[in-house]
Amino acid sequence: MKFRLLLLAGALSLGAPFGTSAELTEAPADAWPMARGCAAGTGRSALVLELPLAEHWQRSFEKTAFGAVPVIAGGTIYVGDLDGTFHALDLETGATRWSFKAEAAGFPSAAAASLDAEVPLVVVGDDTGVVRAFAQTTGKIAWDYETDGEISGGPTLARAAGDAAGPRVFVGSQDASLACLNLADGTLVWKHAIADQIRCSPTIADGRVFIAGCDGKLHVIDAAAGTETAAVPIDGPTGTTPAAAAGRVFFGTEGGTFFGIDVAAAAVAWRMAPAANAQAYRSSAALGDGLAIVGSRGKAVETFALGDGARGWRRSMRGKVDAAPVVVAAAGGTGRLALVADMAGRIAALDAATGKPAWEFDAGGGFSAGAAVAAGRVVLASDDGTIWCFRGPTP
Repeated sequence: MKFRLLLLAGALSLGAPFGTSAELTEAPADAWPMARGCAAGTGRSALVLELPLAEHWQRSFEKTAFGAVPVIAGGTIYVGDLDGTFHALDLETGATRWSFKAEAAGFPSAAAASLDAEVPLVVVGDDTGVVRAFAQTTGKIAWDYETDGEISGGPTLARAAGDAAGPRVFVGSQDASLACLNLADGTLVWKHAIADQIRCSPTIADGRVFIAGCDGKLHVIDAAAGTETAAVPIDGPTGTTPAAAAGRVFFGTEGGTFFGIDVAAAAVAWRMAPAANAQAYRSSAALGDGLAIVGSRGKAVETFALGDGARGWRRSMRGKVDAAPVVVAAAGGTGRLALVADMAGRIAALDAATGKPAWEFDAGGGFSAGAAVAAGRVVLASDDGTIWCFRGPTP
């Protein structure tokens, strides 16, 4: 039987199969359950955001830093810090609902929160290679799974249509392995190894898992069996999460090349070579208005046409942009906005079609990870240990 993946988060209900005309390629408006919003890694949300944004609350945590994207589910923010505390915070107030302190470990990885009421868990990996699942409401540990390397990329949650085993967790490790686990109990379904570290979140579309590896290849893996069906050379390593749409995946590399890969042909559809002053891409791309929108270490946000890779608009930022953009709908039916943040502490909402700034804010501390958006809120966690929550104008 063909394995059809259903997203645990998306624009539609859990019953719609992925890969049909009703593809689930964005996060729902009331949650941001994975690092890139949805299993397809598009960095898109169904949220309609009204500008200007205003500070709703901020909360500083002493003697720590955040390097992961927060995730949001059920009105709770889940994010770990680099000194080993995993936080569950109230979205409206920032108050702690529960926390967990790991021994001799930190949390560089984003979490993933299930939206399946039957398995209400949040899963996160740490820098010692341990993956833990917590009960979302209490923080009680449901299970753990050990790898032999740091977990740098957030887990991805998905499920098989009609599969009695229930939802699954896909997680990569710097031990060069990709594991597929049962979400309910953490038991291993399959494990696949590549030649070098995995630093990205797994991307899932049309029954396939996509891993852009430090071994200089895009790996295409059957989600049901864990067997590799293709490996496309990409001329160098990357730790960015691919974004999947319309039979292609899009991502940049450490060498400053940006790729569009044709999945059916298992070949490069187009590549944009580094510009004269090119820097590495450590930001994952977001998809919107026919463009891949991506941050660059060259202190800019850049865009590429999804069809042929033609360079689009480019917007300079004050600092390096390692944080991945997020794309939301603009209020009033005026198109889409790209939310971006840089290492100098600048947060901006840009017109996704033109790059024109629509709103900006100086937070002070830098951001190495991007925003989470849900329920009219924009949440970021900074390198100086501060969590920021913004909202649109109060009705």
